[in-house]
Amino acid sequence: MDQKEIKETSQFLVTEYKDSLINGLVETPSQFMMRMNVEPKVEAYLRPLLNQVEQEFKKNTK
Repeated sequence: MDQKEIKETSQFLVTEYKDSLINGLVETPSQFMMRMNVEPKVEAYLRPLLNQVEQEFKKNTK
């Protein structure tokens, strides 16, 4: 898996995570990555993005 594929996969997963939060599924980025069976190469790139999404979501729902 090259860098382009990692970015594309991450972009898709970030969208999926946002949608799951909006739809009321409360899970941490780690739980989401386990549920989606994310590869370690993708996880390293994806984790900071999901953390950012989670923080934005928490801030916007207060």
